[in-house]
Amino acid sequence: MVKKLQSAFLLALFISGITFAQSPAVDNLYRIALNGTAITVDGDLSDWDDAQWEFLSIDRPAYGILNSISNSGIYPASPSDASAWLAIKMDDNNIYFALNVRDENAPLFAGADDAAKLNLYDNLNVFLGLYDIGANAYSSPHLELMNGSSGANLVDPTNQQAVNVNSTYRISAASDNSNSTLGPDHHIGVRAVAYGASDNPITYNWGYVNDEISSTEVATSLWSDSKGYSLEWKVPFSSLAGNLGSGDFANFEWPLFTPTDGAIISLDAEVGDADAVSGGTPDTEVLTLGTSNKLDKYSSRFGFRGKIVDMTQNPNNTPRRTYSVDFKINQDVEIDADLSDWLDAPFMGLSQDVPNWVLIQGTPESPDDFSGYLAIKMDTANAYFAVRVRDEGTPMIETRDTPNLAFNYDHLSAYLGLYDIADIPSNPHVEGAGQFEMYNFRNVGTDSAFTDTIEATRTYRIKNDIDNTTSTRGPDYQLTVRSLPYGDEPVDPEDYNGAYVDTVIFKGNVAAAVRTEDETGYVMEWKVPLSSLAGEINNRSTRFQYFGIPWPQFVPDHGKVFSFDADLTDRDETDGARTANRFLRLGDKPSLWRDSKSFSMRGEITLTNEKVGVSTEGYEFSDFPTTPTLGQNYPNPFNPSTNIQFTLPQPANVTLKVYDVLGKEVATLVNGNVSAGVHTVRFEARSNMSSGVYFYRLETPDMRVTRKLMLIK
Repeated sequence: MVKKLQSAFLLALFISGITFAQSPAVDNLYRIALNGTAITVDGDLSDWDDAQWEFLSIDRPAYGILNSISNSGIYPASPSDASAWLAIKMDDNNIYFALNVRDENAPLFAGADDAAKLNLYDNLNVFLGLYDIGANAYSSPHLELMNGSSGANLVDPTNQQAVNVNSTYRISAASDNSNSTLGPDHHIGVRAVAYGASDNPITYNWGYVNDEISSTEVATSLWSDSKGYSLEWKVPFSSLAGNLGSGDFANFEWPLFTPTDGAIISLDAEVGDADAVSGGTPDTEVLTLGTSNKLDKYSSRFGFRGKIVDMTQNPNNTPRRTYSVDFKINQDVEIDADLSDWLDAPFMGLSQDVPNWVLIQGTPESPDDFSGYLAIKMDTANAYFAVRVRDEGTPMIETRDTPNLAFNYDHLSAYLGLYDIADIPSNPHVEGAGQFEMYNFRNVGTDSAFTDTIEATRTYRIKNDIDNTTSTRGPDYQLTVRSLPYGDEPVDPEDYNGAYVDTVIFKGNVAAAVRTEDETGYVMEWKVPLSSLAGEINNRSTRFQYFGIPWPQFVPDHGKVFSFDADLTDRDETDGARTANRFLRLGDKPSLWRDSKSFSMRGEITLTNEKVGVSTEGYEFSDFPTTPTLGQNYPNPFNPSTNIQFTLPQPANVTLKVYDVLGKEVATLVNGNVSAGVHTVRFEARSNMSSGVYFYRLETPDMRVTRKLMLIK
């Protein structure tokens, strides 16, 4: 059956004169704080509290799907071998990078060498397209390879001679012969060494056209336990502008970038981890922010976007706190503990190494011991949660127990304030427990109204005619699901989930969880109908029983911002005895299980199948195509995988096949009856396929359409 990754990889389609936007997809969107907390380059990351931190580890969902982690020597063996938290900030004149790297083997790998060999050692490589690609663009527009064989190359501004280069880096529209140029591409890097630690400090940094970038500042600090390091790097925009290089680049003028609120740049990054091998030659493995490979060669493979958020104009939307929730009218999420249908959602990392982490209870020994990723989706009827957890102790303790004790085992807790806070910076519910009251609506055993009030032991609101505080905007919830191998008798997910006012068994939710094949963790999905959180749901908790309180139903919509936090809990078992709970939390307040006033994260609901110029009011797309359509694959050129999207106005028997230039069938991607709607399938090139042009053909009983794609190895 085709997995419908709706609009996750849309390109501009021109169908019957109707213009479709590229998806405003959120899976590859990174928020860059502009003019936030001022940065001092000293290796201390306490001034990065407003930055969005991205967790890079081999457990990152999509690595196992888009980047095989089975190739020894390419990716680290585990998060403790190497994992990293990466952040980016800007001010008007500079771009800043920060790393917090777990490296329990050889952090800040020693040994002086020349800057040209930076990639052989611990390092940060960043790939920047410093131009605004537009709010609806999915990734870099620079698809052509900049070399002689493709016909795209630079043009020397002095003598008008073609300059063939071995990478796809642009400068400006006047400097190359490609019509896709929007601005300059940069490949810059810095080596992670103990700067200033000797009489001859090493200052290795590097750019594609600069042997060394001028006027940068860098600082590193080794962790106190020597199991990792922190790094800060400041690069002035002026150092990436003007006449930067020599030789072939001597006559080129690279334009100066000026950051502006709302601009979206192309972005990717790699963190290199060098370990010693026999003979002293370093063996370097990489962690990538994007999902493509050979990022050091091709700007056409930039897979991330950096959205610049000027903190002076957006005080409510601190990148550190804001998460984009993928919202579709109807999500195509199958609850089966397979995350391949979550590639259009951003995953938030959780580990003890995130800078400014607040200890709640029980520090894990390392990210191998306990770390993870969490994602949230919504459609008009449901909220969805997905987690990928590394737990090399005892993942998913299967001891059966009273269902309402789910919180005593491995579990996911989600703290939701289901009301719109787009106009304010944080949760409005600031009163502590006992400082407000809820009205008792019904006497036990009768239908008569009560005028009594009940003191609230927690700060959960419902709505403003239920409690006595003016801050109420809507209902707060605490939801819990235990991590168990659901589907194996006698475990039913409805027996092991709970909510603050429904101790167990709020109806209609579905969960699935499986251990990873190597037994080092687990994957879990959970669907919660929004209707199960509405009405008189208080059927178990004695405190809420018989209140007759009508909890309102939340209606998600594009642009709404709701309040939330979440945590993962790990409990290990040794010789039959359970250890204490340990928590990894998105927010940084210690009392989330009691106080909704501590909610600090913001879920920004983003409708990701919206068309340009077409109203989504009522969620009806009146201009849906009347005939089947086949979109251009993305990325193109590709290696090793690409996505092909097609749209059906009604169900049809469909074949989608790939052919070589001789007409020989290479692969069958779809063969059977497919429902109406937008569908995306992934094509993985086989190892024996050579570089070159291929064709893909969509056939239905009424039509046939063929397009070209290009494989580059």
